[in-house]
Amino acid sequence: MSPVTQGSVGSLKELLIEQLNDLYAAEKHMETVLPKLADAAAAPRLSECIRGHLVETKEHTARLERVFGELGAKPKQVESRASRGELEDCEMLLCRGHMEPRVRDAAIVATAQRLEHGEMAGYGCARAWASLLGYANASAELLTTLAEERRHDAELSRIGESLNKAALDPMMSTR
Repeated sequence: MSPVTQGSVGSLKELLIEQLNDLYAAEKHMETVLPKLADAAAAPRLSECIRGHLVETKEHTARLERVFGELGAKPKQVESRASRGELEDCEMLLCRGHMEPRVRDAAIVATAQRLEHGEMAGYGCARAWASLLGYANASAELLTTLAEERRHDAELSRIGESLNKAALDPMMSTR
């Protein structure tokens, strides 16, 4: 997730706030997208994984609000083009015509992991900047969320390995 271009940025704190606004907007957007992805998943394990992450996503939003408080700023839902595009990709996947359910699950894992990787980059940068600026509590909150995003990505990888094998074309598996 790259920071949103909102005009000139004169300090690392202003850059941090831009990054936090992008993360906040993305988390709020995901609160509406994740239930749809979970409903579209055919594999119960994938659906449960996504629903579990929805609970964490709501906590991520609450953590970000605490971070904004420590910085003396108010959250704004300003998404970068990158995060908006990733979330739109999720919506487009859900609107596609018929897809074989196992192939759809493989696509859901890939789309969800792209979201996670963007969040991990965003939270990693924000945590580093908060730490450099001396915002110890904010840094700790962001590190907690970063660790949760990493765990979710690893879980998606494990699920994806079995789902990808299941999605193989039957003709391919006989080769």
